[in-house]
Amino acid sequence: MLSELLSVILSLASPTALIAAPTVSESALLGGTIVAIDQDTLLLTIRMPSGESRALPVTERRLLQQLSVGDHIAFELNDEQHIVKILKLPVDPAN
Repeated sequence: MLSELLSVILSLASPTALIAAPTVSESALLGGTIVAIDQDTLLLTIRMPSGESRALPVTERRLLQQLSVGDHIAFELNDEQHIVKILKLPVDPAN
């Protein structure tokens, strides 16, 4: 029993397990600068560090509170590519 438990613990702590790519159901934290905010349609347009702009739907109106064009943010997308979390950053995420 103890050896089985130790085997499971070691397999979880292996370097391969630590660098494995996230699964489809896991969300990713991204960053960018707000270019436009549409309160009516709950759409946020964000300029990514690569220079491309993406218009992304926001799941809840409250996420847009206290955000302004030009704000630097980190955000999390769900599987449907909707923003589910937003964190206002003090500096540009590309720097």
